[in-house]
Amino acid sequence: MDAVIYSTQDPAGTNIAKQLEKDEAGITITGTESGLLYAEKDVERMTADFLIFASKHRSESGTPTFTVHVPGNWNAAEMGGKPGQISESDPISMKAMAVALDTQKKKAGIDIGIGMEVDHHGPLCMTPCCFTEIGSTEKEWKTERHAEAVAAAIERIDDARKEIEVKEVAFCIGGGHYCPAFNRMELEGNIAVAHVLPNYAADAVTADAFMQAFERTTEDIDVVLIDWKGLKAPQKEKVLKLTSEAGAEWRKA
Repeated sequence: MDAVIYSTQDPAGTNIAKQLEKDEAGITITGTESGLLYAEKDVERMTADFLIFASKHRSESGTPTFTVHVPGNWNAAEMGGKPGQISESDPISMKAMAVALDTQKKKAGIDIGIGMEVDHHGPLCMTPCCFTEIGSTEKEWKTERHAEAVAAAIERIDDARKEIEVKEVAFCIGGGHYCPAFNRMELEGNIAVAHVLPNYAADAVTADAFMQAFERTTEDIDVVLIDWKGLKAPQKEKVLKLTSEAGAEWRKA
């Protein structure tokens, strides 16, 4: 059973929820007065197989985009969640969400990108989950066509689960916040991304946080994919050591 949670403070999340309710999608929808990044108590009370955080996305560039990612903090918890704690990932469902978003935005003629982000911010969620976001300015957050496309993708995620082909589940490492090296494989390839550890978090990541990528994923991790050009030499050495200690196979992305 899929469920959606949104913040009543968030114009994008509210817009998506209104569309789902209008469509009578039959999906459990929960609104919270707190910001989603700090909604751990609300999340703990929810029952779902897969939880979708319907949210706005904000970026400095203001580039219009739909984004998906797992919440959590590899290092410090500056925006909700707990330090060194990442959430439970369902890589098949997250890939299905990204593919469904891509399908629906093309169907609606919406000319904006689909982007993955690395694991970041709160809340900490032990139910398999992902954020599904409209970015990146108030204009996009309040655009009904965008909310309709996201709602349609959420309504059709189960169909997408059945249609996608997944040969490998990957823990992805390296690159910046929007992890371009892993975007195409998520949307077009046969790899499902479980978690993404960015270059800026690699220096301080602990062995415990690193292992959570394997422990907090609904599927077995088949491979660690490393954006080789997206890491400095000391980071590569550290990541390879942690990967070896985890007993995992790796290859360059």
